[in-house]
Amino acid sequence: MGTMPGGVIEVRRSERLGVSERLWVSGLLRAFWVAARHFFRGPKRAEAASPAPQRMAAFERSTRVRGMPVLVVDAGVARCIGCGLCAEICPPVCIRVLPPLPEASSAHLAGEGEAAVHGPPALFEIDMARCFSCGLCEEVCPADALAMSPLVEIAASERNDLVFGFDALLVPAASLRDRVPTREPGWGGGRGDASAPGEVGK
Repeated sequence: MGTMPGGVIEVRRSERLGVSERLWVSGLLRAFWVAARHFFRGPKRAEAASPAPQRMAAFERSTRVRGMPVLVVDAGVARCIGCGLCAEICPPVCIRVLPPLPEASSAHLAGEGEAAVHGPPALFEIDMARCFSCGLCEEVCPADALAMSPLVEIAASERNDLVFGFDALLVPAASLRDRVPTREPGWGGGRGDASAPGEVGK
């Protein structure tokens, strides 16, 4: 039988414990002493020992944060053309787009000219409970109609309340100027409310 490579280390320890060690008397006394010292020390000493609280600066979220995806509105008209590329590339499949109706596309083309290739989508909704803000929908959109807003605090009491429809996603382009390019006044887009909603809401 060979010897161990590191040699043998002899450990000496007491085989018998004293009465105080078996009853944990010394450890309990030390614990009580520390607790009593902190409990009975004066309030002035406690204030001097702890630093004064300092007010933290307000958190300003950058406009480059990839939060909730929204639809861009120019002068009350949404940029979305209903192509459905965002729904095709979405990894969690949280975007649902139905193509525009034929009669809506014809009327839209007649009013907007060659700049508008498609009409407004018949259905557009995003399930925010499944979206993880990857930003692929923003990159693939040919009309710059989708943008990742700085909004990240999204809460609801019901699961279905996290499914945002077309009108609930409309945000003016002026509030997303750092994320989307500007458009000329005559550019044709999709449908939208002429009142230009200013907040993302249901």
